[in-house]
Amino acid sequence: MSAQELLSEIRKLPAEVRRQLLDALEREKSEPPKPHQPITEDEIEQILLAKGIIGDIPSLADYTDEDEDFEPIEVPGKPLSETIIEERR
Repeated sequence: MSAQELLSEIRKLPAEVRRQLLDALEREKSEPPKPHQPITEDEIEQILLAKGIIGDIPSLADYTDEDEDFEPIEVPGKPLSETIIEERR
């Protein structure tokens, strides 16, 4: 919607509603911008759980030292990611 179309729609509003809109815009203009808060890992997990992307959130008790010692196996040839990209073409 262009600014002209928006202005045309605003003119159709009752005077009281236009006044409320103007007051809200003035308040918005005078308020300092809110600082952006980075999302935490816990919040990401909650969002994924709510959307059904993950079934549960693993607890820290599920984490073992074995997870930390993980070493990937090196295989000869191109990286798997390159092979997948080529096959998709």
